[in-house]
Amino acid sequence: MEAELQELRDLVTELRAENERLKRDQATAAVPATEGAQTTSGSTSTAAPSDGPVSVSDMAPERFLYVPRERKCPIFQGKGGVGILEWIEEVQASLRVRKLSPIDQAYFIFDHLEGEAKHEIKYRPKADRENPNKVLSLLQELYGCNESYVALQKDFFSRGQSEGESLQEFFHALFTFMERVLKAAPEAVPNSAILLRDQFVEHVNDPDLRRALKQVVRDKPDATLLHVRAEAMRWEWEGMPVGGRQRSFSVPSICATQTTSISMGSGVLPKQTSELAEVKAMLKKQQKQLDRLTETVALLQNPGNPNPLQQPRLAQ
Repeated sequence: MEAELQELRDLVTELRAENERLKRDQATAAVPATEGAQTTSGSTSTAAPSDGPVSVSDMAPERFLYVPRERKCPIFQGKGGVGILEWIEEVQASLRVRKLSPIDQAYFIFDHLEGEAKHEIKYRPKADRENPNKVLSLLQELYGCNESYVALQKDFFSRGQSEGESLQEFFHALFTFMERVLKAAPEAVPNSAILLRDQFVEHVNDPDLRRALKQVVRDKPDATLLHVRAEAMRWEWEGMPVGGRQRSFSVPSICATQTTSISMGSGVLPKQTSELAEVKAMLKKQQKQLDRLTETVALLQNPGNPNPLQQPRLAQ
């Protein structure tokens, strides 16, 4: 961002300097013309008073020229790197900005190819190479998605939240699968937004969150996927239940459990066992003392029995 601002500042400075130079040149050219007109009229009569030198402020107002930066287009290499559909969108956006002729558009596309993709276009007929629409069509045929609509739809409906996958990652994965389905058959899924929302609600890992999101959809049937995702992420980040239930995290804490069990090694467990045995022995000893004290108190409270403290003395 700072680099772009600096480039714009430099451009404005250059344009101002160029503007000042043009103004000086125009003022210099206007002064001799005024003097020549005064000399011609002075040969017959007294020269009329001059209006004075032309000031810079009397000229056209200062204008700034904004030159937009060129949009950078990625390089397409074939099977690796950026996908063909995403690259075609970038190319078309770059061509709209540059406003090139058709043949220049074809050369622009060719310059942004590498590897096997470039060789594929290089060995095509000249008529195909110089037609930008044909070039893009050929590349899409070669590197586009070859999976059937049924297979893509099956992949979408079988996609659930993976173990350890965050809600946001699951959300993006569903969008990617649906995008592939729509590109394979654009008219086959008219209610794609509803399908995305329901798939997200039905396949989150946390059962409490799943029930809460279903309740949100029941309370508000026209809730969008973004609204449902916002509720789920609020539930996850803030620890606030969507439907009033106590929650557990959507990602099970298996790692914490395993760490605890590993940390309780052979050196820690015997120590804890010995301490527990000591505590048990102490409790038994205290229990015996309490039993004896209870018996003594009971004998003292019974007037029919002699004082137990005096029994040994009577026995003597």
